Amino acid sequence: MDQLNPDDFPGAYDASKDTGTVVNVHAGFPNPAAERSGSPLSLDKLLIHHPSSTYFFRIRGHNWHDQGVYDGDLAIIDRAVTPRPGDLVVAWSESGEFVLSARAAEHRLNHWGTITAIIHPYGPTAGQLRSETDNEA
Repeated sequence: MDQLNPDDFPGAYDASKDTGTVVNVHAGFPNPAAERSGSPLSLDKLLIHHPSSTYFFRIRGHNWHDQGVYDGDLAIIDRAVTPRPGDLVVAWSESGEFVLSARAAEHRLNHWGTITAIIHPYGPTAGQLRSETDNEA
């Protein structure tokens, strides 16, 4: 088993230290026993920095494909994060709806929270998973 050189990926290495994960790359058949040496991966630690101000929203609509956001995706929104230029935010519109915006201030929308992560299904079953979430609503 070969390990990545942390100097080649400083951002990834810093994130792995914060989340307690170990980054390994297998050059051959993986050894399951060797994987047990690190701490388990925690999506909570990786994706949620302010638990008391973090919310999950299901995205509806097809307007954000160019940003990698698709209908049925799960957005993680942190209300404690101040948006930076280019961040996607959830805003409260004058018509009383939550909307996604990359320029909430310019459109006179009230910033509600900043999107910190998007989770979407991958692969051939992605459309099927999105259909199942439609049936749950």
